[in-house]
Amino acid sequence: MFKNAVRSAEMNSQLLFLFIEHYPDIFGFSYLDAESCVGLTVPVENVATIAGCASVIEGVSRSRNALLNGDTKNYDWDSGYTCHQLGSGAIVVQLAQPYMIGSIRLLLWDCDDRSYSYYIEVSTNQQQWTMVADRTKVSCKSWQSIIFERQPASFIRIVGTHNTANEVFHCVHFECPEQQSSQKEDNSEESGLGDASLGGPQLDPHALQAPGGSSLPSSPSSVSRSPDRQ
Repeated sequence: MFKNAVRSAEMNSQLLFLFIEHYPDIFGFSYLDAESCVGLTVPVENVATIAGCASVIEGVSRSRNALLNGDTKNYDWDSGYTCHQLGSGAIVVQLAQPYMIGSIRLLLWDCDDRSYSYYIEVSTNQQQWTMVADRTKVSCKSWQSIIFERQPASFIRIVGTHNTANEVFHCVHFECPEQQSSQKEDNSEESGLGDASLGGPQLDPHALQAPGGSSLPSSPSSVSRSPDRQ
């Protein structure tokens, strides 16, 4: 009886793989290669989306999943980004399931000429982490393309280590794998630099709440600035 149960389970597994292989669009993927069929799926489309059941489980934002909503245009001094205090915490994205991923793309907050430094780690259990990008000694602005050897991951941790303007790391958009077509229009050509004018009110540092309810001074401005972007 036990052998029959095992044989039945093996047949069902094989049928499932065959079904996914022939109808990948049902599962949100454009293709499945051999590596996917023997282990984890290698996605082609961005799986770090709200529709794909991904979520931000650590980080501060006015909207819990602003990092994953796909909006790369509507952000300013007050909203449209996710952040964390340098030296404390991180921004952590949880995917719906483990995937084999080999690329990530970020949009760092770029409404002025500041630069950031950071590193990125991936994990399947939040216990053992593998670093896939170390840009702690690099001045980074605007769009960031990270390519690395494929790693199994269901958690991605972004840790800011430096900001030339203040003590908070701000990220507007996250995707994996990298989707070239989603790049913000007319922004990357100028290295992501925006315009800002002096004289406006500063965002109340207690206005933003972390997903767990804790407060953090999260505004990108280190001095009083206008929230308007040109």
